[in-house]
Amino acid sequence: MFNPPKTREEAEKYRYNQWAGNPNGWKFNPKQCAYEACCNFDFYQCSRPSGHGPDGLYCKQHARMVEGRK
Repeated sequence: MFNPPKTREEAEKYRYNQWAGNPNGWKFNPKQCAYEACCNFDFYQCSRPSGHGPDGLYCKQHARMVEGRK
């Protein structure tokens, strides 16, 4: 994810796995991490529970990535 959302409003506007074959994509699920993960060119919302990072949008692993820590 190149520009991960920093607020809940940004996350709710974002569509996951949006491409020509799926133009509407998938909407944000607030119970899951807001980070967009990739597996075999299929982009999806991380399935881990949220509650960390900016506005509590991310899982522990992706919160560190978004905040710039490793």
